[in-house]
Amino acid sequence: MFSKIAINNVKRSFRDYSIYFLTLTLAVCLFYSFNTVESQNSILEMNKDADFMLTLNKLIAGTSVFVSFVLGGLIIYANKILIKKRKKELGIYMTLGMSKGKISKILIVETLLIGVLSLVVGIVLGIIVSQGLSVLVANIMSVNLNKYTFIISLSAVVKSVVYFGIIYLLVMIFNQFTISKYKLIDMLNASKKNEEVKLKNTFVSVLIFILAVGLLGTAYTRILETGIRAEDAELLITVLMGVIGTLLFFFSLSSFFIHVVQKINRIYLKDINIFIVRQINNKINTNFLSMTLICLMLFLTITLLFTAFDLKGTIDRSSEGNNAFDASAFLIVDNENEDPKVNDVEEYLNEINFTFETYEKHSFYSEYKLNLTIENLLSKYLSSQEQIDLVQNYLGGAISAIKISDYNAIIKLKGEKAIDLKENEVLVVSNYSRENHALPQYMENEDTITIEDKAYTIKNESPIEENIKSTGGGEFFYLIIPDNFNGGLQLEYTSFNVIYDENYFEKSEEKFSKIFTEFLADKYKDISPSLVIGKTKEQIRDRENGSVFLVVFLGLFLGLIFIITSAAVMALQQLSDASDSLERYKSLRKIGVSEKLINNAILKQSLIYFLVPLGLAIIHSIVGIIAVSEIFTFHYQSIIVSSLFLVIIYGAYFYATYVGVKNIVKNSN
Repeated sequence: MFSKIAINNVKRSFRDYSIYFLTLTLAVCLFYSFNTVESQNSILEMNKDADFMLTLNKLIAGTSVFVSFVLGGLIIYANKILIKKRKKELGIYMTLGMSKGKISKILIVETLLIGVLSLVVGIVLGIIVSQGLSVLVANIMSVNLNKYTFIISLSAVVKSVVYFGIIYLLVMIFNQFTISKYKLIDMLNASKKNEEVKLKNTFVSVLIFILAVGLLGTAYTRILETGIRAEDAELLITVLMGVIGTLLFFFSLSSFFIHVVQKINRIYLKDINIFIVRQINNKINTNFLSMTLICLMLFLTITLLFTAFDLKGTIDRSSEGNNAFDASAFLIVDNENEDPKVNDVEEYLNEINFTFETYEKHSFYSEYKLNLTIENLLSKYLSSQEQIDLVQNYLGGAISAIKISDYNAIIKLKGEKAIDLKENEVLVVSNYSRENHALPQYMENEDTITIEDKAYTIKNESPIEENIKSTGGGEFFYLIIPDNFNGGLQLEYTSFNVIYDENYFEKSEEKFSKIFTEFLADKYKDISPSLVIGKTKEQIRDRENGSVFLVVFLGLFLGLIFIITSAAVMALQQLSDASDSLERYKSLRKIGVSEKLINNAILKQSLIYFLVPLGLAIIHSIVGIIAVSEIFTFHYQSIIVSSLFLVIIYGAYFYATYVGVKNIVKNSN
């Protein structure tokens, strides 16, 4: 009997359950999709490092646990809203003699039905979506899709069933606890309770609204001035100002909004706008705390998605000029030890019997430190904050120098012509101009660089943005000096670069990857105490792709979960408020308001309620994106893709909410 009642309830109330079912299905779909990532060959080809896969598995496990808590809270909240809507129905059951225990059994069966259905549909949808997700992530990461295969991950299916099974079990326990607390009189009169207005005084509401705008404006100004490089305490204060400003904004918005609209008679008195304004006032006033949380979650969502979609491009741009060679290595010089076998990388390689093949073009060179820092060189063109940032950055140290003969040997590897350098000339090799305006200004206004009281003419008009070695991303600054430079020089590294013959690329890559790994493991410490560090371009690419993938994975997963959570809470609140406002809609019909005007009122309410937190979140995001623009260069592609995700999911919930509220009001007639 309980099963029959539960099945009939689900069929009869399917429209009420539609938002709930949509949320569960999307949650299962995303949960399954992201847990299949570790099984997809096209992703595994990106990085074959065992440590990376271990990190990826730990990240997926940790993120899954976090997301399960978020979704568990959302599902419990959704159940609470649904039970609240059905209080009167449950009260009638009790009036007819049904005990609370039997009502709980009905709810358990209903939860199981919805849960099993959402699990099945969600996993089937997830199998489809996961394939597209793999392709999307692989495209973002520029991974070869030749090894892409259609997969169904059994481990992801099991994990989805287990995690959501636990969540549904908690929901059942919560439902029983909730039902046990309800009194019959409260159930029967649930629809007659009105919202409690939190802020009634118009003057106070205007004052708080102005304070909120002031706090947000100050927070925006501070973050735009300092960016995310501000001191921890300063950044924390800015964030707190933004959060408190957002909270006060929504706390005072409804009273401020109604006060402003009442002054505009052509809007306030048109059609049934008086009713719409009062409804919106009640909704925002009652739910200001949840709207604050939703706004902040949407802000995080937009930022996460923009960052995830553009991070790969940002890393690639920062790596330009840093990966000209197939392999690079350097030996850290110990200036207290004069043994050339300890400080010369060529001698070191001979000691360990390492040789270069004829198809492995290479060059040796030495790096020195000058008695000159970038801070001293560019101080005239740096602001005080930029000088502080420079000192904190590794570039704030002494400038590196390379002799022209070594530099010519390096560029000859790439097939470039040698450069002639006079005794009083230097070349500037740096990508520092991408990060700061100081170097371009210096080279535009200055013709010489003074090193130890001697002026050297700058031979090039603009910096050479091609690194002397493969390092991946990062800033570099070198001066190319004459071979007979007579200033103070301190030997820092002895190094070498290699370019493979294309016909032997895989063989050479395996060889140098192996020797660099052995250097890292101190395999030759018994032969020599020297410390040599090397990376191949492929190793650098794998490291960068691995780091980027973790951020992309985290950004997409959490971003989409946050959108669903935010939109679902908004939708459920709207549906709950619609049930509480049925008597008001009936009153509108009694005074002759047409169905078209009522539907129009529902559309306006839903649209405003969904757009208000989203609008403020977009403003937050624009300011935040500008603040981090020195690190991330956002392009229209990332903006379009991120916006599509947001519009499709958020828009789907908005439309489903509008249809759901309209049906609730229509069926009450």
